Amino acid sequence: MDKQKPKSDERTISDRFHRLTDDSTQKYYALKRLMVEKCEAILTRFIRRSVGIVATTAAFSVPVAAQATQEASDVMCASGLGPVITLAFGMITIGMFLLAAFRGAMAWLKMGSARSDKKKEGRDAARGAVITFCGAWFFPLFAVVLDKAGVSTLSCVNFANIM
Repeated sequence: MDKQKPKSDERTISDRFHRLTDDSTQKYYALKRLMVEKCEAILTRFIRRSVGIVATTAAFSVPVAAQATQEASDVMCASGLGPVITLAFGMITIGMFLLAAFRGAMAWLKMGSARSDKKKEGRDAARGAVITFCGAWFFPLFAVVLDKAGVSTLSCVNFANIM
């Protein structure tokens, strides 16, 4: 017959474990307090210095960045890179819309099946088609954001000459 362990043995192990964990947490908090006491003045000084550097850089870099984006915009329009980027974004967008339509058609066919596993595949494909359709809007929105940021992409293209 197996003898059962007395509950006092379990308590002893548990008590030892709790004492060890309490000692470890006390040591951790003591080291943490020591680090805070020693490094508080140093951390405050570094924070003040870094805030000053960031503020100075932000104050002087805005006019330089505006001038640089204007020059980049002029170069992109003059070299023809702006219309090429706009055309590439447009083609990717149209391609993604067509891919979403194709995935949606395939999902529609699979959902019309009598088998439940094919219907599940169709629902998954329909989710993928919706995600692709929503993702297709990223590229034209990105082109607009670039244009608003000062990097001419859409503003270089003269849409009156296309028609």
